[in-house]
Amino acid sequence: MNNILVIGSLNTDLETSVDHFPETGETLIGGPLQIHCGGKGNNQAIAAAKLGASVTILGAIGNDHFGQMLIENLKKYHVNITPIKTCKQSPTATALIMHTNTDNTIIVTEGANESLSAQDILNAESLIKYHDIILLQQEIPLETQIEAIEIAYRLKKIIVVNPAPSRQLPADIIPKISYLLPNEHEIKAFRHNGSETYEDIILHSSTPIIMTWGRSGILFKNKEKQIQHIPAYTVPTVDTTGAGDTFCGAFCCFLHLGYEKAIEKALQASALSVTRTGAQNGMPTLKELTAFQFH
Repeated sequence: MNNILVIGSLNTDLETSVDHFPETGETLIGGPLQIHCGGKGNNQAIAAAKLGASVTILGAIGNDHFGQMLIENLKKYHVNITPIKTCKQSPTATALIMHTNTDNTIIVTEGANESLSAQDILNAESLIKYHDIILLQQEIPLETQIEAIEIAYRLKKIIVVNPAPSRQLPADIIPKISYLLPNEHEIKAFRHNGSETYEDIILHSSTPIIMTWGRSGILFKNKEKQIQHIPAYTVPTVDTTGAGDTFCGAFCCFLHLGYEKAIEKALQASALSVTRTGAQNGMPTLKELTAFQFH
């Protein structure tokens, strides 16, 4: 298994269910309010850890109850929390989640995530040097992401970036990334010379792009430099929250098996994750993933 450093967000998720998403000005009665540990960095770290990888997370929390809840939860999944910093000026970040039976919408408040600075990354160079894979998302400041990519690239690390929520990375930074994992909306930030279709963007990218496509599966460029589409597995869908994060964590976990095998295993893990409620609760363990019969 790979030794993974996740540099990213730590959020508390405030979640409810609705029959349909509200129109402008519409008020809905939702289901019970549920409070979960979340954030893309947090979720992806736990996804990889549940599948057996050795995982450390570098992020920031507020000096509050939500922050302590996140710490205790990470400990439960055996994620190394030593590098997490506590910010006294900002509260722990939150994510407001609404989901229907088939989809979800998420609004993130940045909170302490915004305090994770480029200097924090400079101070963590020895930590980056120790790990095989550096996994980033975009719920932390852009300059912090850039510093992490620059240092990891210099140290010849595998750099995986999930560009969500989409923030424009400088053109000279993108070639330093080993793998980009956008969804069908985020991939538009990587258009090249007017390329519009998903296939064009993937073919012309200087960095391998694996596009997650919800119920349509995965789109990527294979070893023969051709676009390959893998359909999603057919499973009973209960809750799609966290499926993308499961894919990212699983992809990093299984990269030692090879690029295309990692994609296959990550697609299986994300499919299995939607069969249960809750982002982290739905994430499979290695035993569950191995035992499940995919069709």
